Amino acid sequence: MKKIKYYVFLLGLMTIMITSSCNKFLEEKANASMVVPRTLEDLQRILDNAQSMNASLSSMSEAASDNYALTETQFNSLQEQYRRNYIWDNYEYYYDNDWAKGYTVVYNSNLVLDLLKKIGRTAENAQQYDQVLGSALFFRASQYLNLLWTYAKAFNESTADSDLGIVLRESADFNKKSVRSSVKQCYERVEADLLQAAELLPSIAIHVNRPGKSSAYGMLARYFLSKRNYVMVGKYSKLFLEHRSELIDFNDSDQVNQSATYPFPKFNKEIDFYQELSVSYLASARAFVDPAVYKTYDGNDLRKVLYFKDNGAGVINFKGNYNPAEILFAGIATDEVLLMQAESLVRSGRVNDGIALLNRLLLTRYKTGSFKSYELSDPKSALELVLNERRKELLFRGLRWMDIKRLNLEQSNISIVRSLAGQEYTLKPNENRFALPLPYDIILETGMPQNPK
Repeated sequence: MKKIKYYVFLLGLMTIMITSSCNKFLEEKANASMVVPRTLEDLQRILDNAQSMNASLSSMSEAASDNYALTETQFNSLQEQYRRNYIWDNYEYYYDNDWAKGYTVVYNSNLVLDLLKKIGRTAENAQQYDQVLGSALFFRASQYLNLLWTYAKAFNESTADSDLGIVLRESADFNKKSVRSSVKQCYERVEADLLQAAELLPSIAIHVNRPGKSSAYGMLARYFLSKRNYVMVGKYSKLFLEHRSELIDFNDSDQVNQSATYPFPKFNKEIDFYQELSVSYLASARAFVDPAVYKTYDGNDLRKVLYFKDNGAGVINFKGNYNPAEILFAGIATDEVLLMQAESLVRSGRVNDGIALLNRLLLTRYKTGSFKSYELSDPKSALELVLNERRKELLFRGLRWMDIKRLNLEQSNISIVRSLAGQEYTLKPNENRFALPLPYDIILETGMPQNPK
């Protein structure tokens, strides 16, 4: 018995020593690369890591949508998980993936939010404190919203309480168990974060890699669009346009370069907040644009020249990226918000105002002197026009998947069909597979339910 007590005592003593050593290690800065963030400047640096914070929106949903097609050769050259994603059957893929990239941003945001509580807000640091707090909330909310669009069903008021959402991580404590919240709970979290961010952020950020108040308004307009709350879309798109309303004139060679591989400069004047889709097989040079989409552009529409490269034999690549590279831009820009405002106006019965706003956009997209303004009074025809122009303007921005899901809840009856080696693969309206599957390793590790096929 004495021997047992001795070993218990020895084990306890060793535990105390180890714990003490660990605490001492954590308190000390071993070298410059292991600095513990302690100041508002440190926290801002975490948020300013654009490679992580601004370049991690999921590209899986864009790759699953209907703006493009792959040739059989391109399809066969892909890794298996990407081939399966293309035909909506990707139920066994593993790290590294878009889920992991998205939750890296969520973790960084939560780390900043946790450390802010230790720093505290004072009269002296209030402006900087609010900017850091608002930015962390914005980054977390924008990732949650994108993850919801990708991995959950479209928001439906009648089923949102029971539909599976994503994991809401409210702190940087990775020991907390991961559980899937309902779609309703997730949307409520996104709304709360964005509303608080809008109160805290400066009107316009000092750089488009940082969010400003206008960015929060633009993201709120996106949020309400995906909820099909078009009154609130109108409210927040209007607030955005009061802060930022400039458009690129596609006729102006100082603003665009028609002969360039990528005609649009990075950080152009339409961009309010800069984000990219994650790296994936859907690079702009690989995307074989659906010829049916390409044919919707009028001969005088400069987007037909600036957005596409016609390689002959029906092979058309996308080059109209607001990032002069293959990685696709997916941030907040004036053209998108203007189109949200136009859609809201038309849906609320203000058809003339909505079409006038659309005409303002299209005037900058057509060859000088060639555009004839639309004059419509029928709400149905006006809405169809606005939605068609939305698709043509916002190709490969990470928005089409969400648009299909929300519009199919309004009986738009949009199916996606892939043709490969004589076989057709069809994704029908409102199918379960519009909620893409979570990574298989996450399901195994957490025991969370997988999205049904």
